[in-house]
Amino acid sequence: MLSRRRLLAGLLGLRLSRAQGLRAEEVVGALEVPWALAFLPGGGMLISERPGRIRLFRGGRLSTYAELPVYARGESGLLGLALHPRFPEAPYVYAYRTVEAGGLRNQVVRLRHLGERGVLERVILDGIPARPHGLHSGGRIAFGPDGMLYVTTGEVYERELAQDLASLGGKVLRLTPEGEPAPGNPFLDQKGARPEIYSLGHRNPQGLAWHPRTGELFASEHGPSGEQGFGYDEVNLIVPGGNYGWPRVVGRGDDPRYRDPLHFWPEGFPPGNLAFWRRDLYVAGLRGQALLRLVLDGDKSHWQVARVETALSGFGRLREVQVGPDGALYVTTSNRDGRGQVRPNDDKVLRLR
Repeated sequence: MLSRRRLLAGLLGLRLSRAQGLRAEEVVGALEVPWALAFLPGGGMLISERPGRIRLFRGGRLSTYAELPVYARGESGLLGLALHPRFPEAPYVYAYRTVEAGGLRNQVVRLRHLGERGVLERVILDGIPARPHGLHSGGRIAFGPDGMLYVTTGEVYERELAQDLASLGGKVLRLTPEGEPAPGNPFLDQKGARPEIYSLGHRNPQGLAWHPRTGELFASEHGPSGEQGFGYDEVNLIVPGGNYGWPRVVGRGDDPRYRDPLHFWPEGFPPGNLAFWRRDLYVAGLRGQALLRLVLDGDKSHWQVARVETALSGFGRLREVQVGPDGALYVTTSNRDGRGQVRPNDDKVLRLR
């Protein structure tokens, strides 16, 4: 006889899976390339879909919160999402998108939250490089503990942009909620440098997470896929003004001019987002099709990865990972992005307990 828990799960339409003591349940399915999640105070979550929709899932119901015009090719389209740190008092939702009108580029935009829907208010940052192939657009946005908005950008396969301080490509940016360069940015007063830049030398950073105790910023990043070898996907500890070496260095270069990754995969593990949960760092894997748990050892500025474990697999490509307000870990699949094997009811949001 089925246990009461399994029977209830079946009645609710939840798919359960166990890995490393975790239970994964399907929260919502039939999405189209979900890229980022944003949890609303009082319940519900926003889900960005790369073709240009933001969906609202609340009370078991999925609706369209906003539709934005985007250039959805390759890895580009509607990507990151973030809520204003004083939401809902400051009723703003931020998104990262690729647009074609007026010239192809990436933007950070702000929507006004109107309860069941969001309305595009304005562009807060424009002119982030994009290219017709749609590759290496970066796209993760998140507010840090300092109340500033952090933005990851790719070098759109023009490698030298990552080292060019006059370009927003291949960088981590830091902005005020109004889109201005944040106070204290390392290149704020350097002639010829974009004042929004926080760190440089990135190929295609895809994730941002802050250590819950020390407040340090960690980022995930894609390594080369043919232009300078293969593999060497990274997790980096981001510091103001840090140069992470691309394209001068692949993997660990032991060159004092560049910062070495905290961890890298020589054979490749192209990551999505990353998140701290229960003291460990979890990294979503796209081609690696797994959620990895990185156990860290050390302390502030002196971290090492003690071991790496597979926390979840069997759901295909995983892109977003984020801690929800209920203390559970949320993960999205990305099997409908043109690079995965589509499974029943893909794409979906999973909750891990």
